[in-house]
Amino acid sequence: METKNLKQEPFDVSEAINAQTEYCERTKAPFFAPRSGRCWKCGNNIYIPIEKHGRTTGVTVEKAGKELITGCPHCNTTFCD
Repeated sequence: METKNLKQEPFDVSEAINAQTEYCERTKAPFFAPRSGRCWKCGNNIYIPIEKHGRTTGVTVEKAGKELITGCPHCNTTFCD
């Protein structure tokens, strides 16, 4: 029996919010992402995966710890304006 080794990126709302908070503190960057994780425009949580047009959108814990989150990955609304 053949098994596929699929890389799954961890999505966890609490951990991602903590990772983004730590990233912003470490880099002295402003915190643009909603504190709850919920986009004000589409209502989806940015830290939860959503299948959309054949691809998965959402911010992983890893991404939240490495990049400044400035917009919603689901509806592309900016949090900076």
